[in-house]
Amino acid sequence: MILIAIGIFTGYKNRFQNTGSVVLILIGGFFLLRDMMFLPFHMGPLLLPIGLIILGLYIIVKKNRNKAFNMEGWEKGFDKSMADGAGVFGQDSINYIKVDAFLTGVKRKVMSKDFKGGEITTVFGGSNIDLMHADIQGQAVLKVSVAFGGLKLIVPPHWDVQIGVSNLAAGIDDKRYTQHGSVQNIEKRLILTGSVIFGGIEISTY
Repeated sequence: MILIAIGIFTGYKNRFQNTGSVVLILIGGFFLLRDMMFLPFHMGPLLLPIGLIILGLYIIVKKNRNKAFNMEGWEKGFDKSMADGAGVFGQDSINYIKVDAFLTGVKRKVMSKDFKGGEITTVFGGSNIDLMHADIQGQAVLKVSVAFGGLKLIVPPHWDVQIGVSNLAAGIDDKRYTQHGSVQNIEKRLILTGSVIFGGIEISTY
C-alpha cells in the first residue's frame, strides 16, 4: 500500500507523465494482490510478467504521444552509436535528446552546439549522457525520470547546473565541484527537472 500511495502522489504531481510513478503503482499492486490472494494460486507467478508487459506498453504509448521534437536532421547533432540492450527508445532532434531506457544501459554523446534539453526516462537500468562536446546558448531544460536505476550526466565544468528534481530514497551528486575549480557561467545554464525514485543522478566532468 505504501508503494501505491507514493506512486499515486508522485504521479499526481507530474500529471502521471513520470514513468517512475507507474512502476511504483505496479510493484505495489503486485504485492497487494499476492498478499490478499484475490487471484488463484497458479496465477501468482504471472503477476510480475504481466506487470512488466503493461509497463512496456505504457512506455511505448508515451513515446508515440510525445513527439514534441523536430526530427529533421537529428543525425547532425547526436552520436547514437553507443546504445546496447533491449527496451531502448530514442528520438533525438538536432538540439534535443529523447531517451526511454527500460531494463538496459544506454550511452549517448551529444554534439549539438545549441543544446536545448529534452527528456530522459530510465527504469531498472542506467543512462550515461555525455555533454562535454555540446554547448548551450542561454539555457536548456532536461526533464529526467529515474526509477530503480541511475543517470550519469557528464557536463562541461563551467556550465551552471540548476537542480530542481524531486527525489525519494534517492541521491543527486554534483561531483564537478570536487573535480574542478572552474567558475560557473550563468549564460550557459542546464536546468534539471523531474523526479528520482530509488535511484540516483551523478553529475560529473573530465
